[in-house]
Amino acid sequence: MFYLLRRAVSGGCEGGSRKHLSLSTKTPYPVPACLSNATVPADLDLIQVQYVLRHGARYEVESGIEYIQRIYTELGDRVPHAWLKPDMVNKTKAAELSTSGYTTSAKLGQRMHQRYPELWSRLESNAQTIQFVSSEFQRTIATANAFRSAADPQNQTLPVKVIPLDSDSILAMKLTCPRWAAAKTTVQTQVANEISTFDAIYGAELQAHVSKGLLKHSAHELTPEQIQTMYRLCGYDVSLYSEHSHWCTLFDERTSALLELRSDIRYSRVYGPYGALINQHIACSLFSTIVKDIDQALRNPSTASSMFRFGHAETLMFVSNLLGLDQALGLTAPPITGNMTFEQSLHRGFRTTTLVPFSSNLGIELYVDQTSQAFFRLLLNERVVRLPGCTSDVCPLGVLRSKLADDVGCAYADICQV
Repeated sequence: MFYLLRRAVSGGCEGGSRKHLSLSTKTPYPVPACLSNATVPADLDLIQVQYVLRHGARYEVESGIEYIQRIYTELGDRVPHAWLKPDMVNKTKAAELSTSGYTTSAKLGQRMHQRYPELWSRLESNAQTIQFVSSEFQRTIATANAFRSAADPQNQTLPVKVIPLDSDSILAMKLTCPRWAAAKTTVQTQVANEISTFDAIYGAELQAHVSKGLLKHSAHELTPEQIQTMYRLCGYDVSLYSEHSHWCTLFDERTSALLELRSDIRYSRVYGPYGALINQHIACSLFSTIVKDIDQALRNPSTASSMFRFGHAETLMFVSNLLGLDQALGLTAPPITGNMTFEQSLHRGFRTTTLVPFSSNLGIELYVDQTSQAFFRLLLNERVVRLPGCTSDVCPLGVLRSKLADDVGCAYADICQV
């Protein structure tokens, strides 16, 4: 059975309404069917864009490989041998960008070149008109280079700048913020309690549905952790291999959405808006840099630099927290809990399938009108999103400034102290 994976925010360029799976952070990038700029008034001039992007599809991290090896051992005789892909337990590839990750990143770069021709044309006079920055990980650097090569085939831009991990408050901020690390430990009990509640309500349903898709009956019930790992393998199958007929046959729309909810109980507290207060402000250094670049662009539009910054799923989640994107994307009030009804869960604003698929990106487009008034448009995964306070897709810049007022110019070291 084949599925079209869950689409992100609507931008008027979506395909048909086929079945979809919600695969959380392992969702492949939802490529839009067209590049729509229909909501931009003709009398506005594009001055600058600033994008924050997640790396492309990668192999499993080393800690996750242990769970996959366990599944291969415990369930190897209950699934076809073709499902047991060696790459998924190859530690030499752990966390590295996959071939599909390179391809998706390059295609995204090509679309950015097509979307913003007026920006790329400025490279002829100034190589710093468009710049690329990455965190210091193989998967982000490789993503940035694949994106840059495709977006700038004439190689006019400067090489990708890499931020050292030990001083990265911009893209890998969780590694330089002791307060966040402490909060992550503190929230684990709450996460475990909510997941236990979820398993008590939905565990039997998931157990019955997944078990019937296996080759052999077993006297031993599948554990929630085994089902969650098989769900991750489904995500990797589609994102890395475009393979829908292996692990993904064990899930349907409802069960995949339930397992996304189970995942999001953790993500929403460890990285998202329903955890410690630091989650709401840890992206302040990134936004301070973005606002500084916006101010420089407004002072001298002809020399404005557009930025593409390559980070991680948590980078985008921290960005979402500060902007309040969960309020823009959903209806259900926070927080995400294990006893949510299925219907409630479908309307929540924090959904990792929508927010942080592989290659996810959030863009801020900066415009000025003929009177030099500034406006912005926000795009999530190349689809327009309206922030609370915006009455149209292209919104006065003052709305964004108000949203960021308490965080721009933050003392990052101070707010991250334990």
